[in-house]
Amino acid sequence: MIPLIRARPGIRIPELASIFGVRDAEIWEDLTEVLTMCGVPPYLPHNYLVFSIQGDRVSIRFAEHLSRPVHLTLQEALAIDLALRSVSGGRLPAFGDAAPRLRRKLRDLLSGRDREALAALDESVAGTPPSDEVTETIGVLKDAMGRNVRVAIVYYTASRDEVTERTIEPYGLIDHRGNWYVVGRDLLRGRETSFRIDRIRTAVALPDEEYEVPDDFTTEKFRRDDVFTPSRKDIAVKVRFSPSAAARVREETERKALQEASDGGVIKTFRIAPERPRWLYTHIARYGPHAEVLSPPDIRAGMVGFLDQVLGDDAADVGRSSARTAAAVSRSKSPRARRKPPTA
Repeated sequence: MIPLIRARPGIRIPELASIFGVRDAEIWEDLTEVLTMCGVPPYLPHNYLVFSIQGDRVSIRFAEHLSRPVHLTLQEALAIDLALRSVSGGRLPAFGDAAPRLRRKLRDLLSGRDREALAALDESVAGTPPSDEVTETIGVLKDAMGRNVRVAIVYYTASRDEVTERTIEPYGLIDHRGNWYVVGRDLLRGRETSFRIDRIRTAVALPDEEYEVPDDFTTEKFRRDDVFTPSRKDIAVKVRFSPSAAARVREETERKALQEASDGGVIKTFRIAPERPRWLYTHIARYGPHAEVLSPPDIRAGMVGFLDQVLGDDAADVGRSSARTAAAVSRSKSPRARRKPPTA
């Protein structure tokens, strides 16, 4: 928050609260009860951070000693690095590239084993970096958010198995379980929602269409275990995965949606729109003979029909269980081609 206030003197308290996803009162407490108490011996007035608050606007003047490099312990460096990671997922336009720059400076301050420990943290926390396509799309969204202009996107909706053209007002970015999401107002729906970035086919900024971010916007309500919220009309589909596929399924699934099977496999519960089950069929087919639809019966029968359609006439002699039919898919070398978005 300190470099942000310094870069934008007079920034409003509600905007700070929105950026950090907290209440206005928390920002007031941080400013008046925490940051104003930050200083160094001998704790004279010029050794503290000095703030100017006029109405709901705040400015900051650094103490002279803070212009010198800081010597950090490894524990302090790790804590700061984790904090910078968390703010990097908020409303990026306000921060610009401040968080990445601070993280680079943090690495320059360390040496030897401490720097190696921070590199190990990068590998364990960051995981697999996003693809070039996702990185490029994030760049377009960051630029648009920095100028507060709308973005035209072509988006693939997996639950409906359809591609649509949308115009969005991007408010912020969220890194959730290795997948990046853009949060903002969808003009087609007329409300705030989230879009998974690896399902955005194209993104083009619209420089002539500006927008304003609501003062009360926060990414906090989108930071939950399940980014996707099922509809009341959705049905539960139970799918059994063999022990060889269980580890992968456990890694990508919330615990509450899993049930351990006696053979070492798992049973996963999917929530889908009953009129659009095709995306689930394509997902399950990737597991070949290691996945089987258990219930409900109409979805199980639909899975068989889907696989028969993929295989064509060659599937006529395939058994009617979804597990055996899925095995036939894994042996087929020429399934019907279908364009799908990249998956994380």
